[in-house]
Amino acid sequence: MSDPKASDEPAVAAKLKEAMANKSAKKYESALRLIDEALSIQPDSPVVLLTKGVFLAELGLCNDSLLCYDKMIQLDPTSAVAYRLKGATFELQGSHAKASDCFAKAIELEPNNMDLRMNLANSFKRQKKFEMALKCLQQILEVEPLDPKIHYSIGITLGDMGNYEAALGFFDEALRLKADFNDAALAKAFVLTKLGRKDEAKQYTDKLLETKNESADSKEADITSLNDSCRRDFEASQRKFKDSFAPPK
Repeated sequence: MSDPKASDEPAVAAKLKEAMANKSAKKYESALRLIDEALSIQPDSPVVLLTKGVFLAELGLCNDSLLCYDKMIQLDPTSAVAYRLKGATFELQGSHAKASDCFAKAIELEPNNMDLRMNLANSFKRQKKFEMALKCLQQILEVEPLDPKIHYSIGITLGDMGNYEAALGFFDEALRLKADFNDAALAKAFVLTKLGRKDEAKQYTDKLLETKNESADSKEADITSLNDSCRRDFEASQRKFKDSFAPPK
């Protein structure tokens, strides 16, 4: 006996493809209408709900976006992605405490997902709960000790707490792991200034001015970008959708 949902998949895929084309052309009303048409075919599709939720969040319609994630959670209470995106949307609204609750729930479901722990750490930082943020970052460091961005993030958090001596050590380690990590060099210069070591700080800033190297790290300084976080989840879902529903060659 054939699966009725399977027979709907090509139509849903076509609607989503057309919606993305309209979105790229900035025809947002048409894109949203096509997503809703896809939902009318498969109301319980996690991929379509995720697509709509991210799209609505990008348009600033956060309350409507949250309804999509709530529906996803209702359909699958074990969906860490739904909790993560719900948390990201709360962050966009400035509801940081609600966001951290969502990220914590997502971590319960996927304890080995370090991206979720970073989301939670950043949420705690926005609430100025620096000790709790530091705990999250240290948990990540135990798993990813060679990631310079983690050392950098811990250094920034320690700096937020006024512990400049300890921060300096983490910036040094970040630079040892990645010598051209300009953000870490700038942060080190900052804490050196705070510690009264202004000559050393000047050496770092002069070196950066000489190289005039706009590193990839500078462009990615805001590692907490929620839009990027949502977009990565969205793109991952689109790849999964494509792999599952692509027509045979």
